[in-house]
Amino acid sequence: MKIKRKNEMKITLVIMVIVMTCLVTFVSVAVNYGFSDMFFMRWMKAWGIAFVIALPIVLVIVPIIKKALSKFIVD
Repeated sequence: MKIKRKNEMKITLVIMVIVMTCLVTFVSVAVNYGFSDMFFMRWMKAWGIAFVIALPIVLVIVPIIKKALSKFIVD
């Protein structure tokens, strides 16, 4: 399967959000609740909420940041 260049950034951001929210929520749930019987369910709930919040924010914010930074970058 080939990915078009125009979709590369969006796919990269989605993967990055998945990895980051997964790791952050894992650590957060482990620190706050420990590894109890309900750990996995608490983690999945926290991850689901974090992902739903983080993905749209990243998809909106990253292009704005790139545009702002492009004003300061020289070739």
